[in-house]
Amino acid sequence: MNVPTQITENIDLAAKTAVDTHERFLDSVVSIHRTVIDNAVKTADRLPSVELPLADKLPTPAETGDRYLDFVEQVVAANRDFTAKVVGMLPTGVAPVAKTKATKAAK
Repeated sequence: MNVPTQITENIDLAAKTAVDTHERFLDSVVSIHRTVIDNAVKTADRLPSVELPLADKLPTPAETGDRYLDFVEQVVAANRDFTAKVVGMLPTGVAPVAKTKATKAAK
């Protein structure tokens, strides 16, 4: 095996490992945020009800949590796209798999 082939294979392996690790990290980020928001919504739902002016115009804790999780998922999708573009610029054979909307399906 020649040296350029070994270098390419090592870069491929390093890039694949980095992409896999990054995917696991982003999946963990979404999972942690989902758990925190679920617990916050459950806690808010158990709090005593207080009459506030214009309270009917405010979003519920569940709606706020859903909006926040949508934001987190958009940021994670953008991060995955960015990673795919960076790895795609490497002179290797690694083709990262972007899971941009896979996290929404997990809801």
